[in-house]
Amino acid sequence: MIMTFDFPTKIVFGPGSISMLGTEAAKLGKRAMLVTGTTSVRGTGLLDRVNRDLEKNGLEVVVFDKVVPNPRASTIDEGARLAYQDAVDLVIGLGGGSAMDSAKGIALASASKKPIWDYVKEYGVQPVDDYPESVPPILLAPTMAASGSEGGMACVLANDETHQKGLIFCPALYPKLSIVDPELTLTLPKKQTATGGADIFCHVVEPYITVNTPCALTDGIMETLMKLVVNSLPQAIAKPDDIEARIALSWASTLAGSPVKELGGGVGGVTLHSIERPLEGYNDCTHGDGLAAMLPAWMKYTLPVRRERFASLGKNVFGEADGITAVEKWLDKIGMRLKLRDLGIKPEDFQSLAKITLKSDPRISKHPNLLDESVIMQLYEDSY
Repeated sequence: MIMTFDFPTKIVFGPGSISMLGTEAAKLGKRAMLVTGTTSVRGTGLLDRVNRDLEKNGLEVVVFDKVVPNPRASTIDEGARLAYQDAVDLVIGLGGGSAMDSAKGIALASASKKPIWDYVKEYGVQPVDDYPESVPPILLAPTMAASGSEGGMACVLANDETHQKGLIFCPALYPKLSIVDPELTLTLPKKQTATGGADIFCHVVEPYITVNTPCALTDGIMETLMKLVVNSLPQAIAKPDDIEARIALSWASTLAGSPVKELGGGVGGVTLHSIERPLEGYNDCTHGDGLAAMLPAWMKYTLPVRRERFASLGKNVFGEADGITAVEKWLDKIGMRLKLRDLGIKPEDFQSLAKITLKSDPRISKHPNLLDESVIMQLYEDSY
């Protein structure tokens, strides 16, 4: 097998590294758009701190703080118009996955002057190969360990009208630089910490289980990342100011969202993500909550065709014989043993959700056993 490994993102990692944002940003542009959420980073004083740092280093700053969870295509388009009008030459995403993905979308749409959803419609889940050379560089600074957007070229967004969640892969969306400062995660509430950790775990456990041809190198990377989350997340929940636990989670988040976990080629698909994503479009449930609620049912359905992978998961990650039972016990421990009813999902929507899944993400066909409309509906039912 011939493989190409191309990871163009520079990572600056470590407690206190946010202090380097201004000097690093000055190397990339002169007029920056700072993309962030509506409340959190402003409330902690981080937004003002970063803004002052950028201005101190000679950058003009346009603040776009309209991002909401499950970022909207319309919000991204609004930010892109502003970025184009103000001749922004650097886009900075400061916050969680929604802020970082919005920054990516704004950078792409500001250069192409096309609605961002056009890229979802045209490319589906295929990497975008027709994009302007003028896409401004992207700098990301995550404030929680979760999505891993700081390490990848994916952008997830929601359609305001159809409530469909879309996914864009584009090489231009790789950040030029990501500053990963675990100290920024110390103020996260316990619930958000747990939700983010569940997301990280699923980013890894899904391709680990569904792989057709495992590779020792890839398995070693993924098992290490999962163990980091399994061991560190309960520590961070119990003691939110445990910086060592936060460091471990930040590393796991960044690498789980990057191509690093694919080294060796032994990866499968993230089909649980495919099934869960429509839930967010329908009722704005939190991504990590939806994944945690559906993970046990997804594992049990996949077990008959991947028994050896679940055995490896149990032994190499949890030190137990039964991987599924181990995961369920861990979800209990971190307070994430959820059900779809807890998230406001309605059984009468199951069929519509299943149809959206099949329509929006053809990667579902890569699952090791059948995932058709009736099976997906049953997985929703089993998770309810």
